[in-house]
Amino acid sequence: MRCQFCQQDVENPCHSTQDMQQRAAHHVDRCENALRHRYGIVSGSTRPDIQGLARS
Repeated sequence: MRCQFCQQDVENPCHSTQDMQQRAAHHVDRCENALRHRYGIVSGSTRPDIQGLARS
């Protein structure tokens, strides 16, 4: 099934922005990349920045 956020064919796609943020906080690369793209986070950002978004 194609994920609406990362645009990849995955077995268990994210169903909401919150799903994507939670997976990014747990270092799922495809979700981290989708989150960076969605919020325009610079590629040099660190993972704690992404975790902060997941909690907001």
